[in-house]
Amino acid sequence: MNALEVLWQYRTAFWDGLLVTAELVVLALLSGTIIGIGFEWACHKLGGRFRRIVDGIAFCVAAVPALVILFWLYYPAQALVGVSLSPFYTALVALALVNAFAVYRIVADAIKEFPHQYVSTGLVCGLTNRQIVRYIEYPLLLRVALPRWIDQQVVILQTSVFASLISVKEIFRAAQRINSVVYQPVVIYTAMALLFLLTAGSAMYAAKILRNRFERDLSER
Repeated sequence: MNALEVLWQYRTAFWDGLLVTAELVVLALLSGTIIGIGFEWACHKLGGRFRRIVDGIAFCVAAVPALVILFWLYYPAQALVGVSLSPFYTALVALALVNAFAVYRIVADAIKEFPHQYVSTGLVCGLTNRQIVRYIEYPLLLRVALPRWIDQQVVILQTSVFASLISVKEIFRAAQRINSVVYQPVVIYTAMALLFLLTAGSAMYAAKILRNRFERDLSER
């Protein structure tokens, strides 16, 4: 059998695993994005000391491999606080945590690099503060942040394969189960790679198009 034949023959198992992966990634995407933007909003409201704390935590989360965070949350952390989460929700918390601080960093960098001369130009042209935010700040920030945000969500999708190590029945776990039956690892994992190429590759291509179309140096010359 070739990879396409394996995908077709075991389409139900692959589809079930892909649905679990999609659920895990979408929930981590939504929660991580909301929390990350919330961190930046809180830093803006509460000032420098709070930002330094969040920056420190973001640095630590970025420095520690996601696999280590996943296992730490699954084993010692739950024992320390006396709770018991399912593997799925443990993986979700780990991915959302990693995603939240990455999104915070993306939004913070976009705001830091925002060319404020456009705001001054808007004021000179008679725009109100609300109009400046709606027609100048939000669109420019979105153009800068969106390609990086898409790239980050691809990273979360790729990182989700680690969830199989704590028995989450996602796409990599499905591939392992199929391989235990037919034992054709080259074909099985090639088939899984095709699925990732279709999903993650499409998102990466979209980010590249957005970057080429919208991302440019907006600062003064």
